[in-house]
Amino acid sequence: MSTIRRKTVALAGTVGVFAAALVGVSATPAAAAETNIKVGTVAINAMGQIPWAQSAGIFKKNGLNVTEIRIFPAPPPSLAALAGGAVDFVYSPSIPIINAYANGGMALKVVAPADGYKRSDLAAAKKDLALAAKLDDTGVCVSPSGGINSWKDLNGKTVAVPARNAQGEVTIAQAMIADGGNPGTVNWVTLGFGAMLDALKAGRVNAAFTVEPFTSLCTAQGLKNLGSPGIQFFTIENAIGMWVTTADYAAKNPAAVLAFQKSIAEVHKFGNTTAGWDKILQSANPVYTQVDLATARKSNPSYFPPTITALDLRGPADKMLALGYLKKPLDIKGLLYKQYRG
Repeated sequence: MSTIRRKTVALAGTVGVFAAALVGVSATPAAAAETNIKVGTVAINAMGQIPWAQSAGIFKKNGLNVTEIRIFPAPPPSLAALAGGAVDFVYSPSIPIINAYANGGMALKVVAPADGYKRSDLAAAKKDLALAAKLDDTGVCVSPSGGINSWKDLNGKTVAVPARNAQGEVTIAQAMIADGGNPGTVNWVTLGFGAMLDALKAGRVNAAFTVEPFTSLCTAQGLKNLGSPGIQFFTIENAIGMWVTTADYAAKNPAAVLAFQKSIAEVHKFGNTTAGWDKILQSANPVYTQVDLATARKSNPSYFPPTITALDLRGPADKMLALGYLKKPLDIKGLLYKQYRG
């Protein structure tokens, strides 16, 4: 049985200082044949896959032992921790990974999918707003009386995102441009997911980017979800969230990377079932997300892709280039690690 110790990480946002949880999970000592790893995630439902895989013995079966799970306020800080050697694998959507690799000069390797969309569902959701709301675990929460009824209505508004130049900002920017808006007029501020809805209700921000379970909490608390920015942005991508390590770690520990890939593949196969998703929810809530399990069970379920392809990186990279978030085309071959196809 794992024991859990909680730390606090102070986050400074433009509108104030908010607390985000940093959770460490201390596992039982590893056997001699196991490789110890540390994993970084963010506080969203889908990340229950890691504590569940550890408690269910999936990592152990593949020769790994997760000695610590760290919860970060957003992917960019987790990627920085990865580069600094504080963790061995981290979760991040493709956009922050591309930004860190292409603009930040981080030597990274994308090793496995974390969450995403079925390609057929993504195509159908672009034509059906109700389906999009069920499929996309991201949203943009606004006040129903705030006068924001379309993406272009975000012009000149203060919008909270967990990090600059990451998935929230980029996907909202794309949706605004498609609707005739100008994302250059937005006052982007950074807040942790747990602080966003309170900031919106207090009037400190006009809109907030959310990920489940906070997307469902938006409407549950009487606020309004403006739309599905992920569905607006992605087109043919299968994997949106990804597991990444450093190029140095991958080169020095290929057996550990393969073991991690095998473990994730098993988790995803089970996670796409009703029983598997509930196990993942139980592992994420309330310890990691600070949201009670009953509320989390009302959230949209995540989809777990079997693998990552070059298309999953090329699509967002091309759009980021067109939006000005990248200065040159992405070196996909250098970023994408050989995938496990078991």
